[in-house]
Amino acid sequence: MLDPEKTKSSVIVEFLGIPRNKAGVSSCLVPTGSLSSIIDHLKIKYPRLSEHLDVGIKGKGHVLYSLNGDKFLSDPGFELENGQRLLVISADAGG
Repeated sequence: MLDPEKTKSSVIVEFLGIPRNKAGVSSCLVPTGSLSSIIDHLKIKYPRLSEHLDVGIKGKGHVLYSLNGDKFLSDPGFELENGQRLLVISADAGG
């Protein structure tokens, strides 16, 4: 598990489901910033995952973003702070 105390101004990104398979890792550290800037960082770092990463465009994204597992994010300008966790989850149909 990644320790945010060891890396200053970082967000822990955890990949679940298809995003984990596409990224090839379960988690990574990225610099703090807006949801949009973090997604841009992930698109460069994990090209196989990039086509699945979109935010703010209804019906286009293949994933959901959750802040600390407590609430879903859809605002590209939402600022994530040091030590927070961003979960990248498959947006599977059904229920």
